[in-house]
Amino acid sequence: MTNPDRRWLFILLLGASVAFSQESLKPDNRAPINISADRASYENGQGVYEGRVELRQGALTIQADKLTIDEQNRQVNRILAIGQPAQLAQNGDSVRAEAKSIEYFVGSGKVILTQKALIRQQGSEIRGNRITYDSQQQTVIAEGDKGENPERVNMTLQPRAAEPGSETSSRPTLPEPTESSEQ
Repeated sequence: MTNPDRRWLFILLLGASVAFSQESLKPDNRAPINISADRASYENGQGVYEGRVELRQGALTIQADKLTIDEQNRQVNRILAIGQPAQLAQNGDSVRAEAKSIEYFVGSGKVILTQKALIRQQGSEIRGNRITYDSQQQTVIAEGDKGENPERVNMTLQPRAAEPGSETSSRPTLPEPTESSEQ
């Protein structure tokens, strides 16, 4: 990849992180976790829930075929949702994500979506084989599929709505690349 290509990739990913950073994909850790499923088991700090699983915590909802929660001393460390697809919604439908696997690391605030990953927010969306969203750093990294029939990352970024009475254009804008923005 040439340096101009790297700069544009950096700018696109920066634009994606700005578009998707307004609301995070993390639960309200102070709210209780409510889970319903067809089957449940718990052993050695790991809860496994199967069959039409639904997790609710505050404004967060996760639906999956199978959900695994790892905890230590009654503190949740990791949530893994598997489905066809597993789905995550926050604040109603203002943030929606889906993938065959959604993994949330509570301590770091990182969400990793793999296999047919998609995040939608305010009309914008990003698709890829793997999307890593870091709520603490407010970054989004999307990767395409590197398999036999590789698929690329696809993004649709909606323009920011202009303030009433403002002369601001409704076109999406990204900064022009400069020599100092090389990575």
